[in-house]
This record gives sequence, C-alpha cells and structure tokens, in this order.
Amino acid sequence: MRARACLVVLASLVLGACAGAGRDQCMRAAVSEVRTLDRLIAETEAGLARGYGIDRQTVPYLERRRCGDGGGSCLYTETKIVETPKTIDPASENRRMALLLNRRAAAVPRALDHIEACKARYSG
Repeated sequence: MRARACLVVLASLVLGACAGAGRDQCMRAAVSEVRTLDRLIAETEAGLARGYGIDRQTVPYLERRRCGDGGGSCLYTETKIVETPKTIDPASENRRMALLLNRRAAAVPRALDHIEACKARYSG
C-alpha cells in the first residue's frame, strides 16, 4: 500500500513538472513575436545610430582535430559568423522603424491575451 502511495505522489510530481513545461512553452510562444520585433527594432535603432548596417553571414571552415576514435586526426566542418558593414538608407530605415513599432503595438495585446489563455489553461 505504501509503495502505491509513493507511486501516486511520484506520478503527480512528474505530471506537475510536465504541466510546468507546457505552461513555459505556451508563455514562450505567446511572447515570441514581440521578442522578435524587439530584436529587429533594436537592430534598426543601432544601425541608425551608427550610420551603417551590419551584414552577418555564416561561413563554413574546416578544422583539424583528433578523431572521435582516438586514431589520428580528422577534418571537421565548423562555422563562424562574419560581420561586414553595409550602407543603409536612413529614410528607409526610419520607415522600417515606424512599421516595426506599429506591428509591435498590435502584437502586444495579442501576446497579453495569449498569456492569459496560457494561465487559464495551465492553472490548477
């Protein structure tokens, strides 16, 4: 009987942890659009402040390392991000900023509604 009680307690703890993970996923999904817009707004503001943009490219390169089996060396493909300056049109960037701010203003109420739905769904 005692083993059964321990099993019930353990199962409820595991299910509670899963529910917490589901709630966290729901909350992350609720704010993902706003976070993306915030990142784009910050990048645009930084570009306007600098007077130029930054182009980021992922470039593969080969790196020689010891093989996983310990016998000799092997080539592994790694990647690095190369940043290069690029020209920007300030008028275009200002229009982009206005568009991003408008989209964010529209996205925040949707995110708040989604958060409330997450709280209601995973409460209890």
